[in-house]
Amino acid sequence: MGKRVEWVDMAKAIGMIAVVFGHAIHPMTDAHHSVSVLFGVLYWWHMPLFFIIGGFFLKPIEQNLSAFKRFFMHRVWPNIKMYFGAGTILILLAHFLRGHSWHYTAWYFLRLVYGGRTLNKTLTIFWFITVYVLTLIVVVILISYVKSIPAQFFIAFTMFAAGVSYKHMHFLVYKYVPWDADIVLLTTLYMLVGYYGFKLYPQIPHKGWIFLSTAVMFIVLAFLKYQRLLVFSLSLKSHKVHNSFLGAFVPIAISLAIFILSDWMTSSHFFDWLLPIGLYSNAIMYMHRLVFDVLAHVPGIDNWLMQTILGLVIPVIVASLYKRGKHWWHNRQLPTTS
Repeated sequence: MGKRVEWVDMAKAIGMIAVVFGHAIHPMTDAHHSVSVLFGVLYWWHMPLFFIIGGFFLKPIEQNLSAFKRFFMHRVWPNIKMYFGAGTILILLAHFLRGHSWHYTAWYFLRLVYGGRTLNKTLTIFWFITVYVLTLIVVVILISYVKSIPAQFFIAFTMFAAGVSYKHMHFLVYKYVPWDADIVLLTTLYMLVGYYGFKLYPQIPHKGWIFLSTAVMFIVLAFLKYQRLLVFSLSLKSHKVHNSFLGAFVPIAISLAIFILSDWMTSSHFFDWLLPIGLYSNAIMYMHRLVFDVLAHVPGIDNWLMQTILGLVIPVIVASLYKRGKHWWHNRQLPTTS
């Protein structure tokens, strides 16, 4: 595994820790102002980070239908299959863990099809998957059919401006758009920045100073928010962006700082034990809320700390065992040579 891939995995690990930790402390946000601020500043960057990373390994495609089909089957369709497959399993498990009625469970399957903000509890993070695949499609079309880089960014910034210009986009009689598709207006900019930023990252000078200045900026903004002097919040799923400029600038700046930090952490090898969290980030994304549901039935360990630790560790163990089992089964099916 090359160093560049490893620091990307480290960045995904940091982002995934923030996601699980944020969900673990969410119930305490109404009672404690400091927890509410901590929750809010995590949301400034952790979900945009994954959209930025999503742009790292994109490539333009040829301008024909067969090329788009290959891209769709390779990058989009596996995510859609995982969305419905994992969604089905988690809904059925939640039915028994939470004691849902079959009427509620049947309705939940319909909500899985509609997606977006209609999903909650165990499937609350599933909005990310649909928005992610839709953003992939939009950005690949953009970099393939619009050859001018300034024009690409003009389109992305125009979409972002449109995305922050309203509170909710209704679909027919419903308050939310299927699959949270309108969030793509915001995430296209992040993924496009990731596409070009990954190419430029090795050439960026003075990375240490950039990290330090960004860290200071983050601390100052967080302090201002704690003092109730800064009105800035960013929640992609809720389509909440207070302060449009900061909504575009802050996630990108903090993500760059995290990439620099991840690069250093990977080079030191002291933090290599975090790499499995990045390698199995998809499993954690899908499973950590289910872990929370299970912990709710275990007295004494149903707290934010154990939720964070086990919400990270258990999905890694399950995904690792699944990978090993799949590899063993594949080898078992291979014909033996005499």
